[in-house]
Amino acid sequence: MEKKGLTGLGNLGNTCFINSCMQVLSHTTLLNNFLNKDDGNYKQKLSAYHDKQYLLDSKLLVEWDNLRKLMWEENRTISPGGYLKAIQYVAKNKKKDIFTGYAQNDLPEFLLFIIDAFHNGMRREVDMKIKGKIKNDKDKLAIKCFEMMKQMYSSEYSELLDIFYGIHVSVIEKDGKELSIKPEPYFIIDLPLDLEKPTINIKDCFDKYCKPELIEDWKNEETGENEHVNRVIKFWSLPNILVIDLKRFTFDGKKIQKPVNLELDNLDLREYIEGYNKDSFIYELYGVCNHSGGVLGGHYTATVKIECGEWYLFNDTNVSPIKFTGENNTSGYCLFYRKKN
Repeated sequence: MEKKGLTGLGNLGNTCFINSCMQVLSHTTLLNNFLNKDDGNYKQKLSAYHDKQYLLDSKLLVEWDNLRKLMWEENRTISPGGYLKAIQYVAKNKKKDIFTGYAQNDLPEFLLFIIDAFHNGMRREVDMKIKGKIKNDKDKLAIKCFEMMKQMYSSEYSELLDIFYGIHVSVIEKDGKELSIKPEPYFIIDLPLDLEKPTINIKDCFDKYCKPELIEDWKNEETGENEHVNRVIKFWSLPNILVIDLKRFTFDGKKIQKPVNLELDNLDLREYIEGYNKDSFIYELYGVCNHSGGVLGGHYTATVKIECGEWYLFNDTNVSPIKFTGENNTSGYCLFYRKKN
């Protein structure tokens, strides 16, 4: 059986960060299934908003779909020049100057830019209804989360929300009492590295992320008083495609090289879930965007698990099989997990 999707991409200046990102997106099955469904029927749903910016975002999604199809037609090397020009044009109109040229840039920031554009290109009004009776505290939290989603996305829905977005809840606590509960949608989770651990795994990073954070002089809107409180991030849900940004870069311009053990097949995150269907939150790794070198430059590559289960290294135009265990990984920067169910 011929292995598909092993196309290399030319580096047009310092665009390896874009190549790395798009190679993983090319192997994101849920996104591919959506774009392939009914022979590209998604084009009938492109943004109903006639604002120039949303029309540009629609074009960027179509340009990506065209490049993706070329990448899967046969294994070869191609230049993504047309797609890169579309990125630059949209970025210029959005005043995102960092993506208007050919310079090296931060990969997670580019990923946020591109998925937001895809979402805007598809966004449209839908009818969202919340049904069911409140029976317990979990149902009360569910109502808060669903009302937030309805308020934010009933006029701006796209299928990208179902693929890439989850809901976390910012909780302000004091003396065991919850003073504020604020649900918010999210796409990428920025996980800190627990440098106190001799060996770091992904769940150590989640533990550190969810650890209570002391906030001094938080203003209590009910009493008008400033109080010392704890802020805790809890997850109502995690997305079908879970994207993790490991915070390897510090504010003072240094890079953390400490190795992390990446869970490949059974990243069990059920303990962090506040919402329903906890048993569904078990993940497998399928893509890693790697960064080698220093903060001010370096080079990006992608390690991807293809359909047959084998791992390949995508290094711009070079594509080669690789033995990948995820252990003691020092270059993994942006991780892509998918739900196992």
